[in-house]
Amino acid sequence: MSTILPEEPDATDRQSVILSNAERRYLRRKLKSSLAATRDILDPRNQLRRFVERQTTQAKQIADGTVQIAKNNAPVIGVIGVSALLIAARGPISRWISTLRHSKTKTPSSK
Repeated sequence: MSTILPEEPDATDRQSVILSNAERRYLRRKLKSSLAATRDILDPRNQLRRFVERQTTQAKQIADGTVQIAKNNAPVIGVIGVSALLIAARGPISRWISTLRHSKTKTPSSK
């Protein structure tokens, strides 16, 4: 009786083992860097900082737009402002004019 021995597995050459180890190390480094980037993105402090930066940028854009609108419409805004001031101050202005009228109609007293 002859016994049949199983065939020996094909031996891998040294170069393919070195390449597969290098590829595995590269993929591990890539995974670790992806995990670090994900942790950085999901960190609540960093999320808050990015939120504040976005809101600040939007506020600056709105302020710049408002300034531009005000520059383009300065005469209209000035007229509206003066009108509002005159309406608000009509009572004191009216009293001042009345005081001027009464002082002109009074005659100076002579001794």
